[in-house]
Amino acid sequence: MEDLLANLLQSAPDQRRLLGGWRDILDDIRDLCRNLNALPDQCECGDGASHLNGACVCCSAPHAGRIPICADCGTLLARLRPRIVTLAVDTMRFFPVVRILLQSPELGPARAAGEHVEHHIAAVMRMFDRLVLEAGEFQEGCRASHLRVLKDTAAALLMESDRLGTRLENTRDL
Repeated sequence: MEDLLANLLQSAPDQRRLLGGWRDILDDIRDLCRNLNALPDQCECGDGASHLNGACVCCSAPHAGRIPICADCGTLLARLRPRIVTLAVDTMRFFPVVRILLQSPELGPARAAGEHVEHHIAAVMRMFDRLVLEAGEFQEGCRASHLRVLKDTAAALLMESDRLGTRLENTRDL
């Protein structure tokens, strides 16, 4: 049983492990969240899409302070979305098999680690979906309240991404 589990959890040298894909994407998620948080709090231009894409006057105006040029968060979000969807689908296919294989009593610690990782991945996926919806609301309405909620969600996603990263670092066998 343990050999079957080890073979399932490890891939051929030319393939990345599934959880390695999550490790790879966490830096991009963190970058997006930091850039969203760095957007000016006030949108003077009234164009949420331009504000989110860093192309509005708010991002280059003197009141932008230390951030003379805003990142193109819309493009970062668009690039991340298909990668996260692909990893999410792969993860949801992968973890039910892992759960079955980890039913053996002697694999209790590995089962707990797998459950924790699965929980954090689900939380990151939920927060990312929420971020995408809130970015859409801000692009449509360009309200300060939408921007605040978007930034709060980005901060929560960043925190959950850090939790997942820590869990993955402590779970090298998966």
